[in-house]
Amino acid sequence: MNVKKRRGSVLIVILVLITLASLLLARFMEDNSLELSMATREADRRRLRADAQSELELALAVIAEIRSIDLNKIHDHSQGYDDPHAYAGFPARDGLEVKFEYEDESGKLPLSVLTKNDLIQLLYSLGMEQRDAERVADAIIAWQSKSYESIEEEATDAAYQRSTLSFRPARRPIRSFEEFRSIGVAKEQFFDEAGRPTPVFLAFKDCVSLFTFPQANINTASDAVLLSQGLDERQIALIRERQSEIGKRIVGTPPYFRVTSEVQQLVGGGLNMTKFDDEVILMWVRVTVKEGRAQCRVSALVAIREDVAYPTAAANPDTDPSLGLSRTGATTTVRTTGTSTPVPRSTTNPSPYLTPGIEAPITLGKSTMSGRVASKTIAYPFQILAWEEDNGAPPAPKPPADSDDLPAPAEPSAAITPRATQSLKK
Repeated sequence: MNVKKRRGSVLIVILVLITLASLLLARFMEDNSLELSMATREADRRRLRADAQSELELALAVIAEIRSIDLNKIHDHSQGYDDPHAYAGFPARDGLEVKFEYEDESGKLPLSVLTKNDLIQLLYSLGMEQRDAERVADAIIAWQSKSYESIEEEATDAAYQRSTLSFRPARRPIRSFEEFRSIGVAKEQFFDEAGRPTPVFLAFKDCVSLFTFPQANINTASDAVLLSQGLDERQIALIRERQSEIGKRIVGTPPYFRVTSEVQQLVGGGLNMTKFDDEVILMWVRVTVKEGRAQCRVSALVAIREDVAYPTAAANPDTDPSLGLSRTGATTTVRTTGTSTPVPRSTTNPSPYLTPGIEAPITLGKSTMSGRVASKTIAYPFQILAWEEDNGAPPAPKPPADSDDLPAPAEPSAAITPRATQSLKK
C-alpha cells in the first residue's frame, strides 16, 4: 500500500514538473516570438524606408526631366509625374505597393506678403462676417509689424503684457500656425473654448502658406483663394470646366494653364492676375510604400524654384533697431529671378541639397580620376526644405456620416463652403 502511495506521489511530482516546464517553454517561446517580431519589424522598417527614399528620388527625377523638356516649368501633376513608374517605364519591385501624392504648397497665398485688405477678403470668402474679418486681419498685421499698432484693444501691446504670462508680439512674419493661439482677437475666431481649431481656421490654413514665394499657382488654387482675389463664381466655374474637360479637349491643349494670359482670355478681361502665376514653385511630394502589413511614408517639401524663402527668426527689437516690418508684415527678402531657371550652384561650397537622412560617404570629394579631383557637390535639381517620416500604422478610418458610433469629442471639419463674392465695404 505504501509503495502505491509513493508511486502516486512520484507521478504527481512528475506531472507538476512537466506542467512547469511547459509553462516555462511557452513563456520562452512567447518572448522569443516577440523579439523575433520586433526584429522583423525593424528590418522591414529599414528596408521600406530605403524603398520610400528611392521612390521619392524617382519622383523627383521624373519631375526634373518633365520640367527640363516643358519650357522649364511644372504646372500640374497631369503633366505626367503623377505616376513616375509609368513615365520611367519600369514597375516597382515585386511585392511593393507604392502610392504617390502631390500637394502644391504654392497653390496657396503666401501669408507674409498679404496686406490687411487681402486678409479681410480671404477671411470673408471663407464665411467670416465682414466686421470679424476686419478685426482678425488687423490683429494679424499688428502681430507681424513693428510699425503698426492694432486698433483692437485685445491685440495691443498693453493687452499682451497684461496677460497671465506677459509676452510681446512677434514683430516678424508668422512661422507656425500655433502662433495664432497667442494673437488677440484671432484666437477667439480660430479656436473654440476647448482649444480645438474651428472650421474657419482649418480652411484658412488650407489657403495660406508660411513660406514666401512670388505668386500662387492658379492651376491648383482653391475656390476660396480665387474668390478672395476677385474672381466670381462664374469665372471659377469656367476655370474648373477647363480643367475637367479630359477627352473633350483640342489635341495639344493641356488641362492646365501654361501662361496666365490664358486665364484672362477664358474668363474675360479686367482680371487682376498680379498675385497668380501658372507654375508650381513649392510642392509637397509624399510617397507611401507597403509590403505585407509593413508600411512607411516619407514626405518632402520641394522647392522647384529657388525664389522661395522662410521667415527668419527675429532678433530682440530692443537691441536691434534695424528690425522692422512694413505694413504687409514681410521681413524675408525673396530672391526673385524673374524666370523659373534656377540660379547656378556653387562648386566650392558644400551642397545643402542632399536628401535628409542620407549621409555622404567619407570618400566623397577625395577620389580622383585621370588626375582630376571629383566634385564635392551634387547637381541636385531641387532644394528640400522640410522632411517628414511616418512608419506607424495608418490612421483608423472615419465612421460614415450616418453612423451612431461617432468619436467624442469630434474634431471640427474644415469642409466649409466658400462664400459667394459680394461687394465688401472699404
